[in-house]
Amino acid sequence: MKRRNFLISSKLIILIFTVVLFSACIKNDNSIVGDAKVRIFNTVISDTSQNFYFNQALFNSVTGVSALATSTNTSYFVVEGDKEYLIDSRNSVTGVTNSSLKQSFALGKNYSVYYTIKNTLATTKPEMIIYQDTVRQNNNVAQIMFINLGHTLGSKVDIKDKSGKIVESIGYGEKTTYKQISDVGRSNTSILLNLVDSAGVQDSISYTNFAKGKVYTVIIEGAKNGKLKERLVANN
Repeated sequence: MKRRNFLISSKLIILIFTVVLFSACIKNDNSIVGDAKVRIFNTVISDTSQNFYFNQALFNSVTGVSALATSTNTSYFVVEGDKEYLIDSRNSVTGVTNSSLKQSFALGKNYSVYYTIKNTLATTKPEMIIYQDTVRQNNNVAQIMFINLGHTLGSKVDIKDKSGKIVESIGYGEKTTYKQISDVGRSNTSILLNLVDSAGVQDSISYTNFAKGKVYTVIIEGAKNGKLKERLVANN
């Protein structure tokens, strides 16, 4: 009887150890309660990519991606919630810090860090802007938020859809509320974007890019020549 109890106790210890080990291995799983999720966007037009540090820890260690080049972004990665971070962006070649700020991330929330710059002047330094993202889905509509980080555009951007439900005009650093679109998937319907000061500079996003239940962020950027350029990224 004693030998049987010993075997049961041994199996129980092994089971507990396995559960603890499994829990430790999923630290970077995106569904852990008690953490926050963060993603990073590089919107600065430059030939040099950027590395981002969170309290001196390189973000690559949790994302598994290399330094961020212009017009690229990470997926969401997990950080400890309700903790203050010194976020530091550094030139990937020289290691020089270009911008830094302190930020806390609330438990269970999603955030986007935008590495950006206000204009093309040589004396202007890059900065980071952080916004909390909406990720809760509505299965009846697609939800879309627009943010203007086009530092080469030199103008506000008008945003309209053909139905007239969306009518916005946002300058650099401004963003819209989340807009709801129900008639997704239609090839003959689209969102139109154009520079206020240059009617000929325009672009469009077809509704075929959207799906019900999804939440999107549209980052308005600009090429070196001032041409409109957008990035459509899903939040969920």
